[in-house]
Amino acid sequence: MKLIICEKDNAAKRIASILSDDDMTVEKVGRVPVYRFMWEGEETCVMGLRGHIIELDFPKGMSSWEGTDPRSLIDARPVKNVSEHSIATKLKELSGEASSILVATDFDREGELIGSEAVEMALGDLEDKRVFRARFSSLTPDEVRSSFNKLTRLDLALANAAETRQVIDLVWGATLTRFISLASGRLGHAFLSVGRVQSPTLALLVDREKDIRAFEPVPYWRVEARFERDGITFDGTHLDGDIHDKVRAALLFSRVKGASEGMVTSVTKRNRTEKPPVPFNTTQFIRAANSSGYSAARIMSIAEDLYTRGFISYPRTDNTVYPKGLDLRKTLETLSQGPYRVHCEQLLSRETLVPSRGEKETTDHPPIYPTTFASKDELGPERFKIYDLVVRRFLATLNDPARIEITSLKIDVLGEPFSSSGSVLTYPGWRSVYDPGEKDEPPLPVLSMGDGLNVSDVSLSDKETKPPKRFSQGSLIQEMERLGLGTKSTRHEIIQKLIQRRFVEDNPTRPTLSGEALIGSLEKHAKHITEPVMTSRLEQDMERIAGGELAQSSVLMESREMLHSIMDVLEEHKAVIGSDINGALRSQDIVGKCPRCGNDLLVVRSMRGKRYVRCSKYPNCSRSYPLPQKGKVSFTSEQCPNCKSPMMMLYRRRGAPFATCMNMECPSRKQKDEAGATGGAPDV
Repeated sequence: MKLIICEKDNAAKRIASILSDDDMTVEKVGRVPVYRFMWEGEETCVMGLRGHIIELDFPKGMSSWEGTDPRSLIDARPVKNVSEHSIATKLKELSGEASSILVATDFDREGELIGSEAVEMALGDLEDKRVFRARFSSLTPDEVRSSFNKLTRLDLALANAAETRQVIDLVWGATLTRFISLASGRLGHAFLSVGRVQSPTLALLVDREKDIRAFEPVPYWRVEARFERDGITFDGTHLDGDIHDKVRAALLFSRVKGASEGMVTSVTKRNRTEKPPVPFNTTQFIRAANSSGYSAARIMSIAEDLYTRGFISYPRTDNTVYPKGLDLRKTLETLSQGPYRVHCEQLLSRETLVPSRGEKETTDHPPIYPTTFASKDELGPERFKIYDLVVRRFLATLNDPARIEITSLKIDVLGEPFSSSGSVLTYPGWRSVYDPGEKDEPPLPVLSMGDGLNVSDVSLSDKETKPPKRFSQGSLIQEMERLGLGTKSTRHEIIQKLIQRRFVEDNPTRPTLSGEALIGSLEKHAKHITEPVMTSRLEQDMERIAGGELAQSSVLMESREMLHSIMDVLEEHKAVIGSDINGALRSQDIVGKCPRCGNDLLVVRSMRGKRYVRCSKYPNCSRSYPLPQKGKVSFTSEQCPNCKSPMMMLYRRRGAPFATCMNMECPSRKQKDEAGATGGAPDV
């Protein structure tokens, strides 16, 4: 019997369907599906794991946060525990009957480790001669069959790199999280999470927020005019552009105020060529999809689903160059339906296809590209939007450059020079299929030197310089990549963790007070934790493990030495770190004044994690208020006119948020809730 091990059940089902030509039976042992069929004259079983079925943890004696010195975790040896017992039991049973075991997990570090863990648990020997590896970048029938015809061995160096990351992230996360939480007295559900990649990423957001607050806008002025010719209106600006002298700006404006005519004094045309965009790697894919309103975590969840269903290639890749072996023409043929038919046929009519190339070229996986056609009805609106983005980007990379004609005018208005410019897309090329998301200047009327123009308006605009923009999730992932924070597979997960742990608010991406409090204290007393240098160094070391250049043991030793040096600094400033964080967090937790005793009302969580509001003088004052357990709630500085309790804002799934009293017994509460409910129920 052959046993094929996949990363998840949906991948197992897909691979079994391909290899069996849909002629298979399904048996379930508990919750574990196993797909059976005859393949190459031998009974074959395919089963999926649930990702990692082995998890790392510290020995049981170190589970108590208050009874264990955080520093002792640095040199502790993590133990491996089975996390999915039903899968492990079935895997051992089938492995004992198997003449060969074929690992078909995702081909990357994490997938190699998942497959290696399964083999080691089932057989106890990673170098067992019965074990083979199938490597693929898409779950299309051709590639799946090809990968099982070209089996290799497990890449143990790749698995070691992934395991090294697991150990380092566990040790750093547990050590720093326990220390900071103990120092600040934030235990239980109120613990403060600190991590090797998480903290430098949060610091990027906090530092950007500081820059925005510290920004002092500089005023400037523009003298602008609205012109008209042949029914087309367009805008122009005085040739001095941004004027930082208000007196001069007013003087220039006074010279042209009330003008009704202008004359074209110069017409200049130039052509600009825009090269096609390069193929999608993970970072650029997330950034493009994020501009459509999807979170990074949601984007990758949809992409993973499209991959396992065989619609796109593997979505975790650094590559921006299509490999020579990728049959671009065949891919176009599979896509030449529905909205893509005309574009595909145009490309297929060419003798040769010359795709664009990015700077990064790797050999593990190709850039993200569509592997087969899918309709909107088949995928649904949300998934189709992501799929459509991938298809159109792929088609754009095979297309011609776009050509744009830019016209620049100089215009005389009562002796003062104005300028205007416009653009016309003279040859769409790749833009015919892919929207770059950038606004072009509107076209100008056809004009020649000496032509007269009507002036419909002249204005003096007050403006000021703008602060730096907040990071979108897409631009944050791009910055993480630049600084060497995390990997293509983990960056979106890091951002999601920051949101889940209430260090970051999404839309826009900005730090909460607790996020700022944590980073503020760390930057003051242990700046190394918030900088990317050490994290980037360890990422490079793990790359070298994957390449067989470094041993796992040497990188783990280096990591422990780094963490010991950080703990030296943290322990020296433990009291002040705890005080700083608590002071900042306390201000975040205050929602108003207690109507009973006048002290602060605080947001707290019960031992079971339920949030509510109670008086800071509890138990001397027992005033408390329940809160919705799901969804977003914010607090205002206003008091209820009826009972003097604080007001809160409830956010709904649909419609605008509405204010209501926190006191469930307040006579106004029922009226407020009913008024709010007319636009949609609160997200509680």
